[in-house]
Amino acid sequence: MKVLIWPFLIFWSVSTPLIAAEFPAIPGKRFDVGGYQLHIHCSGSGSPTVIVDVGLGDDSTDWLPIQQAVSNNSRICVFDRPGYGWSDFGPAPRTSNRIASELEILLEQADIAPPYILVGHSFGGYNIRIFAANNPQMVAGMVLVDASHEDQYNQFQIKLPNNFDRRGTIMILPKSTDSMAHANKPPILRERAFHAARAEISALDESSVQLQKNSALPVVPLIVISRGKPEWYGDASQQQREKTWINLQQDLSRLSPISSHMFAHQSGHAIPHEQPEIIIEAINDIVSRVHARNVL
Repeated sequence: MKVLIWPFLIFWSVSTPLIAAEFPAIPGKRFDVGGYQLHIHCSGSGSPTVIVDVGLGDDSTDWLPIQQAVSNNSRICVFDRPGYGWSDFGPAPRTSNRIASELEILLEQADIAPPYILVGHSFGGYNIRIFAANNPQMVAGMVLVDASHEDQYNQFQIKLPNNFDRRGTIMILPKSTDSMAHANKPPILRERAFHAARAEISALDESSVQLQKNSALPVVPLIVISRGKPEWYGDASQQQREKTWINLQQDLSRLSPISSHMFAHQSGHAIPHEQPEIIIEAINDIVSRVHARNVL
């Protein structure tokens, strides 16, 4: 059986065994969020603080080059959702409501005060949008990077699994750059990411419904970055699916009246790996605009 979910998960084999290996040195700190600990890595200084939620299957290490660049001018924190990186696994279901709540607790426990600029890639876009809807007074700006849309599965007519396991195969298209980035990751982190992503995939349908019910954003500067290279190509139905994706991206850009829409013309979905400079530019732009508006 093949489950059509995301192209950047193709590097996982359903037969990957559990790997007994030591963790690499922890780059950040871990904090208790209710009986389990989450990892967050912060660098740089200043306000507002940039908070990053990565795409499904990635962890904080995948954003390290972006973090290093942004930290030259701003404070930036990248966290690992439960099960990824150095974070403990958390309770099920792994929905966006739960993740947004965990992030709120994590930021409080880590003494990372608002205002925040929220950055979300792919599935991370679900989570930061719910966080922003729940905490509008904490949010000064947002960047959505080829972010998921709550109606995409309905429009793509994809039936989401509610109990995804290794008997399935996750694939859409080959992603050479993204696959190489994960191939160079320590095996223990890759294995943990598989299990964490499996839990999140199982709750994607519920997460989509949650966002449909709680989609309003504060009126803050928003930049939407969309891929410029198609992930679906071939016959007419695949080309239509790609057009639908772009239409949904345009819909995301209408979430705020203070928004702009950019395209990463050299990238597919894996923009953080393939064209990180456009994300760095967008984050720095939002920081500058927040300062100019005297929000702080």
